[in-house]
Amino acid sequence: MKLDLGLLPVGIYEGAISDLCESDRISMASPTPSQSETVTSTSNSSDSELEPPPLNVKCTLCNDTFTIPKVLSCFHTFCQPCLEKIQDTAEKLSCPECHQDTPLPPQGISGLMPDFAISNILESTIVDTSALNCTGCKSKETNAVARCFDCANFLCPNCVMAHQFMHCFEGHRVMMLSDMHNGKDEMKLEKPMNCAKHRAEYLIYFCRTCNMPICKECTVMEHGKGHEYSFINEVSQKQIEMLQQLMDESKAKANELRTSAKNLEHSANRLQIVYTKAQNEINETYNFYRTMLDERRQESIKELEGAYNAKQVLVNGMVQKMQDGIEKLYQGCEFIDKLVKHANSTEILMFKKMIDAKIQSILNYVPESNLQNAFDLEFVSNFQAIQVGVRNTFGYVRQSPDNVQTKPQPIARPNGLTQKTTMSIRPSLPQTNGTPFNVDFSPVLNKQYNTNSLVNFGSTLDANINPYEKWSSGTLDVLGQHHHHSDIFPHNDSVIDLTNKLLTASIYPPKSQIKRQKMIYHCKFGEFGVMDGQFTEPSGVAVNAQNDIIVADTNNHRIQIFDKEGRFKFQFGECGKRDGQLLYPNRVAVVKTSGDIIVTERSPTHQIQIYNQYGQFVRKFGASVLQHPRGVTVDNKGHIIIVECKVMRVIIFDQMGNVLQKFGCSKHLEFPNGVVVNDKEEIFISDNRAHCVKVFSYQGVFLRQIGGEGITNYPIGVGINNAGEILIADNHNNFNLTIFTQDGQLVNALESKVKHAQCFDVSLMDDGSIVLASKDYRLYIYRYLQIPSLGL
Repeated sequence: MKLDLGLLPVGIYEGAISDLCESDRISMASPTPSQSETVTSTSNSSDSELEPPPLNVKCTLCNDTFTIPKVLSCFHTFCQPCLEKIQDTAEKLSCPECHQDTPLPPQGISGLMPDFAISNILESTIVDTSALNCTGCKSKETNAVARCFDCANFLCPNCVMAHQFMHCFEGHRVMMLSDMHNGKDEMKLEKPMNCAKHRAEYLIYFCRTCNMPICKECTVMEHGKGHEYSFINEVSQKQIEMLQQLMDESKAKANELRTSAKNLEHSANRLQIVYTKAQNEINETYNFYRTMLDERRQESIKELEGAYNAKQVLVNGMVQKMQDGIEKLYQGCEFIDKLVKHANSTEILMFKKMIDAKIQSILNYVPESNLQNAFDLEFVSNFQAIQVGVRNTFGYVRQSPDNVQTKPQPIARPNGLTQKTTMSIRPSLPQTNGTPFNVDFSPVLNKQYNTNSLVNFGSTLDANINPYEKWSSGTLDVLGQHHHHSDIFPHNDSVIDLTNKLLTASIYPPKSQIKRQKMIYHCKFGEFGVMDGQFTEPSGVAVNAQNDIIVADTNNHRIQIFDKEGRFKFQFGECGKRDGQLLYPNRVAVVKTSGDIIVTERSPTHQIQIYNQYGQFVRKFGASVLQHPRGVTVDNKGHIIIVECKVMRVIIFDQMGNVLQKFGCSKHLEFPNGVVVNDKEEIFISDNRAHCVKVFSYQGVFLRQIGGEGITNYPIGVGINNAGEILIADNHNNFNLTIFTQDGQLVNALESKVKHAQCFDVSLMDDGSIVLASKDYRLYIYRYLQIPSLGL
């Protein structure tokens, strides 16, 4: 039954048509058999793979012909009623197909852009308009006679009248179907479209600034001053050409990406091949190592047997010689007894010379002098060197830089001793696809490699490998990162310390307020490894009178000497406990007058060794006195001053090893790490946890404090330059150098332009430079005297 709205008053008309004004008023009638469901478009042979499939005029949610088709930001189109059913929030809508979120305008789903192409295609495919039912009312049998461009409905005569009289349809553009199909090209003519903000105005301009169509009112309001716009009919062709050009570029890019994807698929197959090859090389390297270790074990056993047999022969020879001596002594005693009993004095004295010559040689024989060498037999191993040697020589997995997920450890190889096996994958990818795959495994497979050198490769690569005293390996940078110190060391502040901290807080401004001058290093040298000029832990550094740089390479158990430009000169020391051998040297100092090098060793030996300037062993001492040596320095009289951490003690030796003075300072120190003395017998100790330098006399009297928290945070070392100024170095955020007078007045403050890894130690040079030993296996030289002071 048809509703004749023209015979009803407006009020009754609105009541009758109220069903159409509700959310369910826009229901889509099932398409008649005469309606076309899909439209195919001709495709170019060259782009046949990129052409979209035949355009579907059915919604994928309701499987019915589109009703008010709305386009989401992902360019998928659905019916408005279908979208309203799946809407969860008022702010956004998730696409049912690709699940991308589309922000919704204030009007909600109805404010989304309609799919004009779908609507136009539906109109263009209608041949018999009498077969098209109305989609604007609930009747499924009423023929459509017009179309509304705003609500995208096909309208029956009653719905057309509703659009003419009802306020909710005010401004909607309705066109009769008969007028739309008078000419074949009518669909290509510009159809009037109203502005979304100004419903009474048509979109007749295109704003190039905002890239959107606008109406006349928009040119006055939102798109006025500063905006460039023209009539749509003047710029539409150019804008459409730009869109077509963008489409062509997109197709070309799609082809490029398709080619790249195919190449990557081939590369993935090749990646599996090189992975298997690298795995086989790892197994081969392991088998080679095992074979070489077995050979070395057999060689060592043979060497041990040979040394044992030689010692046995030596011992047997000594025993035989002693037996011969015993027999000769008894023979001489029997002969003397016989003469005494049966000969007179003159006859006895006739044999005295011969008896003295025979027996005295035997009496002078002392077997103890040769017994030590006879039983001196041991096998000297270096587990730390074996560990770092295996990690250095076994090989590593190399990837392209862009694909590296974890940074491989640096590899130190002797020249000519490494056979490198490489297989690379380099697919022909476009430049835009980045670096191609590149897998490289480099095992050591040289069968001529000397297995004896396995025990000569440095020492531990990681502090976790070291079984001795992890505190002294420089891993206390956690103290510079966190403030949970009370869990590590006991905290015992005296009244003097607390007073000094309060005074420091009032004298020195916070570090953020101190203007620090920038400085940059002019020289750096060193790298990870066990060869000359390489380090595994440069824990200590000192400078002699010639400005040679002396470095304690702790885990390589040696001392290396460089000139002031960082060029390697020589080294001395090897792993062991005998004279001339070193075991975890951690700090060094120099006697300026003689050039002798003072070396402290941490646990297990915790002793002092002295070498001359050429690296020749002189003496060692202190093992029975020292417990945890940390900082070392030498005064102008040649006295050796040691500061110990953990026990918080200072010990002063002479160069013969005699203890001159010893005192504890646990009431004032929290964690000392560096020490220096002046000509007044004042000891300056940098305290990492107290953020300052504490000054003591040689008698152990606490004198004063220099620096403090906020200006010298977590100091790593202290020094005195030629001008008598105190330099405190720290690595808090940057590498910082703060200069004071010996009374504690601030002179200058500097900071590096680059950040460093954890720093171990510093030492001053005579030319106004400071040497910094860093955990990145390098040493840096900064020049600080050329930078102007703060003028405080």
